[in-house]
Amino acid sequence: MESVKEKKNPPQRIIYPIPPYNGFGSEEDSMNNVKYINFENKNIENYVERFKRDKHILRFLCKLISPNPSDEERQFLISFFMSDNSIQVYEIAKRNSGRMSCKFYERKKIKNPFTNKYYEERDFAIGNVLFINKYNFKILEMDEYTRKYMEANPEVFRDSHLRNIVQRIRGANDLGNFEEFLIHLLFAIDPKGLNYSSKEDIINGIASFGVYLTEQETFTLLSRLSKKGNLYSMEDLYNYIISN
Repeated sequence: MESVKEKKNPPQRIIYPIPPYNGFGSEEDSMNNVKYINFENKNIENYVERFKRDKHILRFLCKLISPNPSDEERQFLISFFMSDNSIQVYEIAKRNSGRMSCKFYERKKIKNPFTNKYYEERDFAIGNVLFINKYNFKILEMDEYTRKYMEANPEVFRDSHLRNIVQRIRGANDLGNFEEFLIHLLFAIDPKGLNYSSKEDIINGIASFGVYLTEQETFTLLSRLSKKGNLYSMEDLYNYIISN
């Protein structure tokens, strides 16, 4: 009599449910704690890369967009940490404002509620609005390090690349002769021939040729021009347009 072989069911794969995000750290770090007990080589490489990038911190002066009149004068410093795309908000209190300078929002990765994606470096530019912890912040200025970093990385920050801006202006030439176009452009900006013009006159003069600069592009262009008080050099503007 032949022995009867017992059929064995194939081993069942056990799927463990992923616990919900607990709010501590970033969602990615929490997920790595779920998936891995030990660091894999790729995780070590990621941490090394993050350490290298941690020295790159982009800083922006912002204002709070609020219907409350008392918020109008409040200023904030937003720091963007390149190592992990985290954001920290610090309130800068003015003298006799009745407020104290303090940390407004702890360093953390933040999602744009409209895209559901984490903010990244390309989201930062003068004029942009950031939505952080139910507050709206408009970027007004940046520090010198941030300006230089953005100009050195035009593949990410196109509005910080002077050559791109000048090429847009030069592209408005519909007169055929470039010298004639340049004369008309400078006259539109500085009709009295004062050789210095205000920010508004420069923006409006360029816009009269159908070129509408973003706030970041305007900042990039004007930061290259020498100043006399609140007026900008038309000679510098001419030289940049003619040479780029």
